[in-house]
Amino acid sequence: MTTTLISAAIALGLGFCGAPAFAKGYVVNGHTASTAEVQLLVSSGVQPGAWVVNGYGISPAAGSAQPSSENTNQKCWYVLDVKLCD
Repeated sequence: MTTTLISAAIALGLGFCGAPAFAKGYVVNGHTASTAEVQLLVSSGVQPGAWVVNGYGISPAAGSAQPSSENTNQKCWYVLDVKLCD
């Protein structure tokens, strides 16, 4: 009985310590991602970084966008992960 209690305490301790360390790589809507948000991002194949999650989907945060050499006068949007531009 004592061994079972000790094992359960160790498992709970590792569980509580592991999740925040994993979530540190993700920032959602300007705050550190919660466990549920991390699960959503990981299941979607998103790499750690700053993201905006809203009703339209998941997109990089404005500050984390990579500079582009493309024409900035174009209006672009994504449909099913395909970039479409005017």
